Amino acid sequence: MWAQQAVDATPSSAYSMSKAGLHALTQNLAVELGEHGVRVNAVSPAVVETPIYSEFMDPEDIHENLQAFNDMHPIGRVGESGEVAAVIDFLLSEESSWVTGAIWDVDGGVIAGSM
Repeated sequence: MWAQQAVDATPSSAYSMSKAGLHALTQNLAVELGEHGVRVNAVSPAVVETPIYSEFMDPEDIHENLQAFNDMHPIGRVGESGEVAAVIDFLLSEESSWVTGAIWDVDGGVIAGSM
């Protein structure tokens, strides 16, 4: 989400730039590799409860601490890793065989406009 939306509460211009670069890379590679039958898509999540937070939080506190982000998601809660994985699974399947160059916002509605 940081690739598409500036967040004043987080001084994250370099991080946002790197994410925007991934979006551009996704679309350019889709064009460059399409003739070879290679599809390139990206998934852009918002706050998702994963073990990565144990790098700087007590693992026992992760769930409770992330609840502070519920209100930024129009769905009203942070995401679960399985929800993101389901979209990735779809994008890897033949059911998405005509999808390339797409950025999938799997973000509980954040990009739709809650911030």
